[in-house]
Amino acid sequence: MTSAAPPLISVIIPTFNRAALLPRAIDSVLMQTHRNNEIIVIDDGSTDHTASVVAEYGSAVRYFHQNNAGASASRNRGIREAGGTLIAFLDSDDTWHPEKLSRQAALFSTAAIGAAHCAIRVEHTERGGTKGLYYPGDALDIHDVLALRIPWPTAMMVRRDVLLEVGGFDETLVASEDWELCIRIANKYILAGIPEVLAEYQEGTPGHLSGVKSRFTMECRIQRKYRASLGRTCPDCRRSLNIAWKIQRDFHFAQLCDLSRQAFFAGRFTEFLRYRMAAVAFDPIRAIREAPGVLAKNLLRGKSPDCPNKPKIKS
Repeated sequence: MTSAAPPLISVIIPTFNRAALLPRAIDSVLMQTHRNNEIIVIDDGSTDHTASVVAEYGSAVRYFHQNNAGASASRNRGIREAGGTLIAFLDSDDTWHPEKLSRQAALFSTAAIGAAHCAIRVEHTERGGTKGLYYPGDALDIHDVLALRIPWPTAMMVRRDVLLEVGGFDETLVASEDWELCIRIANKYILAGIPEVLAEYQEGTPGHLSGVKSRFTMECRIQRKYRASLGRTCPDCRRSLNIAWKIQRDFHFAQLCDLSRQAFFAGRFTEFLRYRMAAVAFDPIRAIREAPGVLAKNLLRGKSPDCPNKPKIKS
């Protein structure tokens, strides 16, 4: 009796002006122990030499160019072009370990499993070195996902029929679209996980004020949407959304404070004031309470709080 043929896995790589990094991502797919794969690169309006980089791979990569429309539209285009029963997402600056696809494909043993994920290692793009590991849990349900226990796209594999059923990524969201998609998947299916690190995620360059504001705006939209639906009928869903709300507020406040601190020590005082005022507007009580002590301590140190050689202040 012969064993069943391995499923075709469609690997979708959205990219925008990352010609120098893209080969690392593609090569990590070509080295997978699961051999029945197709690689789909969606070029989201790049102005560099992305097309010529992909052309060097010949028929090993399917290439599609489109006008710049964002990550969600690029991934949805890849889903439409995919021929596999399973779909995996890989950002063009990230990489996979060789056994990632085979390990995840083995998790789809029952119809209750809609998606699979794995642990990832987060690397600093600019500073170098490992920032940490991230793994949201073994079997995630709707309450886990609403509370922001979500896999990142680079760690995910999803059944194509599930993506078509829930409607793919919401292209009106310019940020947090992965969280919103995971909510819709987890409302019907389990997200199974592998705790081993099978993917490497490259943390991007530091954020900016517009990015912080737009992400928080998108998260507020998602909060309102699911408080009005899932949260209205389920107390556990409301509690999970409350957990997410606290995490989101703390994260964005910390981002604004970090941006203001970086600007101050770089001598960009206009930026410093803009970020600090944004932090005050975001959370007035906390910003006013924390600012004097934090600023005074940093000035006494005489160096950026990120500097490993900063002198210690005796208590």
